[in-house]
Amino acid sequence: MDNKLFDNFKWHNKAQWNEQVIKDLKGKDFDETLLWCVDENVLVDAYYNQEDTLDIPLKSIQQAQSQRVNSCWQYRESIKFTNEKDCNNLIINGLPAGVNSFLIDFSGLREWHVEVKELLRNIKLSDTPFFFKVENNCLGLVNALQQIAPYQWKGGINYDGLALWMRKGIWSESYWSDLGAIIRKVQIHPQFKTVIINSHHFHNSGANVGQELAYTLASAIETIDRLSEQNFSIQEIVQKIEFSISIGTTYFVEIAKIRALKFLWQKILTEGYGMKDFEASSISIHCETSSFYNAAITPHTNMLRATTEAMSAIIGGCDALTIRAFDENFKEPDEFSRRIARNISTILREESYFDKVIDPSAGSYFIENLTLKISQEALKLLQEIENQGGIIEAFKKNYIQSEIKRNFETKENDLIAGKATMIGVNKFRFDEEAFVKTQLPKNDSITQDFDLLIDKRIALSFEQ
Repeated sequence: MDNKLFDNFKWHNKAQWNEQVIKDLKGKDFDETLLWCVDENVLVDAYYNQEDTLDIPLKSIQQAQSQRVNSCWQYRESIKFTNEKDCNNLIINGLPAGVNSFLIDFSGLREWHVEVKELLRNIKLSDTPFFFKVENNCLGLVNALQQIAPYQWKGGINYDGLALWMRKGIWSESYWSDLGAIIRKVQIHPQFKTVIINSHHFHNSGANVGQELAYTLASAIETIDRLSEQNFSIQEIVQKIEFSISIGTTYFVEIAKIRALKFLWQKILTEGYGMKDFEASSISIHCETSSFYNAAITPHTNMLRATTEAMSAIIGGCDALTIRAFDENFKEPDEFSRRIARNISTILREESYFDKVIDPSAGSYFIENLTLKISQEALKLLQEIENQGGIIEAFKKNYIQSEIKRNFETKENDLIAGKATMIGVNKFRFDEEAFVKTQLPKNDSITQDFDLLIDKRIALSFEQ
């Protein structure tokens, strides 16, 4: 039997909807009442329909979303290195509890003396992906891995010299040659990433979504160009790249941010570097829930923020996901907070079935348009960076720092004035006994002729 249910409903185009809305507003300004300002240059309409997808490159955007390394995200737990034995115990206990990838964080170690064999006791890098975040002696780590693991590795080395320079002013003159040497050493390990492009230092300094994407992609372009000078092909470099990005609390925007990153990356590789579509067919993206939006007051609300951030990352199409413990910004996470963090990922996979669809937001009039608008804003900012000579020159001129600072101050002022809401911070606040006042971030970096990026938290002004 034919369904005649909708025959009585007449189709209306967007102009007709706008006319009706203007009547319903009864004199209120349409733009001020209904338009949503994502960034200062990204405005979102109150509603979208099929007409809004006719003039966007929908096929290209959706094609880019299918370029994934993993069909389902891996849960990558971050472990701050203390000593070999304790870290090994955390790894062994995490494997049966929903963790299938690890990030071992060696950052902050001035003298790097680690017994890698003890750290990875009873662990095989061919079974479980391990990523190692280091700030020095990356070649020494690779050599140590070669001695204890003469088989195929999964994981990578997170040695982002550009991010380290922007945060601490530390620059190694041998960085690019060291990075090239690492690539050559691990050519036989196709699933081992050695060029990690981070967005965390931009995000945690207060960058908006367009800035975060633009500056991250500018870092990737700089890296490709420098490595190309060492006679690496574009394919060899791209195969070793993974993007590691922070995910904030603005749910739909963060979904669109990941989709925009995929779209722009494919556009850069094909139009900028002449790669064929099938050669630029994969992009590895690791997402990490934001520390910028974590709060030390009413800290259990961080669980809610982490959940929506994780959902955005998964729907956007991440290949790996790290969820921060809700209490890590004011104390060392314990087993309870670690378990809650990893269970968010487990619930989204095992009970919510988020792993069953590759691109669940495809076809959404709103998200497809938001993806394009964010892409256009990021591309405009990226072109500004390239016109200044690239990411390094723009940073030396303080251009990037001043733009991020301006955006952070706007966000902070909106929160203080109540124009923006953080549950448990400026509204519905409850100071629990466990609350510990946090200190302002210190800049203990080397003195430079330009400003450096400092990790911040938007709630900090409410915690003093």
